[in-house]
Amino acid sequence: MAILAASIITRSGKAILSRQFRDLTKNRVTELLANFPTLLSENNTQHTTVEDEHVRYVYQPLDELYILLITNRQSNILQDIDTLKLFAETVTSLLRVINEHEIFDHAFEILSAFDEIVTLGYKENLSLSQIQTFLEMHSYEEAVQEVIEQNKENQATEERKRKAKEIQRREMDRRALIQMGGGPGASGFGGGMGGPSMDSYSTPPAHYQPQQSYSPAPVESAAAPVKKAAPRGRGLQLGKASKKPAFEQTASEPLITQETRAPVVQQQQYVPEPVVQDDTPVNNGILITLEEKVTAEIDREGGIVSSELKGVLQLRINNPELALAKILLEKSDSGVVFKTHPNVDRNLFTSSSAIGLKNPEKPFPSNDQNLGVLRWRGAGKADDNKFVPITFSAWLSANGDATDVTLEFELTDSYNEAISNITVLVPVSTEAVELKSEGAKISDITQEGIFFSIDSLSPGENGVLEFTVGAPEDALFPIEVSFVSENPVNTLGGVKVLDVVSVETEESLPFDQLSELSTEGYFVV
Repeated sequence: MAILAASIITRSGKAILSRQFRDLTKNRVTELLANFPTLLSENNTQHTTVEDEHVRYVYQPLDELYILLITNRQSNILQDIDTLKLFAETVTSLLRVINEHEIFDHAFEILSAFDEIVTLGYKENLSLSQIQTFLEMHSYEEAVQEVIEQNKENQATEERKRKAKEIQRREMDRRALIQMGGGPGASGFGGGMGGPSMDSYSTPPAHYQPQQSYSPAPVESAAAPVKKAAPRGRGLQLGKASKKPAFEQTASEPLITQETRAPVVQQQQYVPEPVVQDDTPVNNGILITLEEKVTAEIDREGGIVSSELKGVLQLRINNPELALAKILLEKSDSGVVFKTHPNVDRNLFTSSSAIGLKNPEKPFPSNDQNLGVLRWRGAGKADDNKFVPITFSAWLSANGDATDVTLEFELTDSYNEAISNITVLVPVSTEAVELKSEGAKISDITQEGIFFSIDSLSPGENGVLEFTVGAPEDALFPIEVSFVSENPVNTLGGVKVLDVVSVETEESLPFDQLSELSTEGYFVV
């Protein structure tokens, strides 16, 4: 009554790729696949199935190869043929051409698709488009990180440009000063003046700051007063102001030469690292984070058009003594598809809802970095609120050139947790708005629209946002809603951490847990 394995083989029975869904050894699967060409040559019918005394083969040609399912003889052959068709469509959608080299290059994607189609030998109720969506596994955290990295690069580029302009300006000042003074050798400042010689400034003075205006300390001199040592020729005259207004030279200041300016050139490659605020939660040894993001589309009457849930369980360990661990979970089977990390024992998770590595002697990384070990995804049907924590219904009436809006919202029976930081964005950028609800406020008005903020919504409460806005009804939609539920006891995906135990002793280990539910596209249309 179940699918034992799915394989792609050559005409001679050589296995190119195979995935077992039941407890079959590699040698047993190889033996069954090797028997297939013999049974196929003895089959004189036009059917796409052959049987031996133990199993049934359901197959379909793929150019010079075969894709086949090994099932029990009691399995429903019509369902098996339909499943095989989905396998074939998925493989052809992943490959440009059907050959061994292309299959090897896309082996990981193909095996992941096989796991999405069949779980524990039974076909999931999925379409090809849903499988492709699951394989993409878009990461919101990765997108945010890419934006942060891009901002860092932009800041570094702007800082380099600013540094280059500063260096160029200083270099122009230096050249202008040398030209007006006839060059360093014609300045008239010699050893007889009692001031610092050129050799004494081959390195920058201690008080010199490249990023500030130059203002050295007065030079103490034991020689005659400066007024008695007037320079000759075309050099600068002491006591007279320089023609460059950005730079004032006095008798107590030494001439700034190229040697003096050299440290500025050395500084031009320096780019300060942008300061990033670290908001990483404190980890006392083992920290488990459950993050869920919900996407929903709700019509104005309160009906649910579509909904989707994405969740991830992240493990963060900073104590090597606790790294040899196993996470015990409780999970729901209500329409949620789970995906474990490639290094996690999938059979262990399927059989006992536990997260452990394939090699039980190998510890988890203890580098105090988040490691996503489990993902889950669920898609809700129309008018199904199991993945929709809040429902909205809009009541509208025309009021001249304005529209009176009453937006009613409440928690659904599928989510019995308090929700905070509720923000409602109406996509109309106008100051002609009047808020009538006491439990809400207008937090901002931008080009995106009007932002209404509501502090929180507790289980059993109904919320109402009432306002009048100077815009027609059609311009008010879609209304975007965002909210956060911090550390809820229950998750929409039904994932609950029961305990963290040692792999060696099965004793409980100390751990902390954080959880959060937020939105990733929650609209009232």
